[in-house]
Amino acid sequence: MAQKYITNSVLKEIYSLPNYEQFRVLDLSCGEGEILETLAKRGCIVEGTHYKINDYIINKIPKNIKIHSDINLEKTLPFNDETYDLVICTEVLEHLTTHFIIIPEVGRILKPGGYFIFSSPNIYRLHSRLKFFLTGTHKLIRRRAGWDLKRDDLYAYHINPLDFPTLHTLLFQANIRIKKLSFTLFKLKHSYLMLLYPLFWLALYLETRVNRKYSEQFREGEKDLRKWMSHPAFLCSEQLLVIGKKSNPDCS
Repeated sequence: MAQKYITNSVLKEIYSLPNYEQFRVLDLSCGEGEILETLAKRGCIVEGTHYKINDYIINKIPKNIKIHSDINLEKTLPFNDETYDLVICTEVLEHLTTHFIIIPEVGRILKPGGYFIFSSPNIYRLHSRLKFFLTGTHKLIRRRAGWDLKRDDLYAYHINPLDFPTLHTLLFQANIRIKKLSFTLFKLKHSYLMLLYPLFWLALYLETRVNRKYSEQFREGEKDLRKWMSHPAFLCSEQLLVIGKKSNPDCS
């Protein structure tokens, strides 16, 4: 279950979307359904999913909210094409062994012009990068998966932190473009690391610049990747909070 400050941050971004009260919403692995319950009170048509059919959390969700049980996010989703105006995935992606299935599936079930909002622990924030530099391990907020865990219990741990460049490509291939990165939590005690921002920006620029021998699409993609990877929320937010939008043939 996502922490309160995360769900509040997700809801804040949803409230900023035009006509969100009229949205049909799907929350993937919706936890206790607090986001869905809030949106339902504001007029949205809401649905959620759970992975395990006997999950105790389901019993805490109001009975008037439709929950699809036993939904494995590493398989094809049982929903029709272009069904939802908004798909939410809060603190879930890091629990999946692969993102190569769920991202295309989200693109498939979203309506053109629909939104995909997700959050995940941000291993790219500067504090986490410093920890990785010193220890070789990411700062994942909770304990890493260890040898004492059974295979069937691994899904409860952060087994697959987001590789943002790969995710950026998967979203593009799913016809979803990132429109915004937002903060969940900024810890002031780590702000001193922003003194290194010019160095990070220069290194990122050198990594993502490409010459004319590459396709225009590839050059555009690297420029967009650089834009988001140098964003303050990318470098300082405790979670990656991404707002994406599916391309609409009539408007961007």
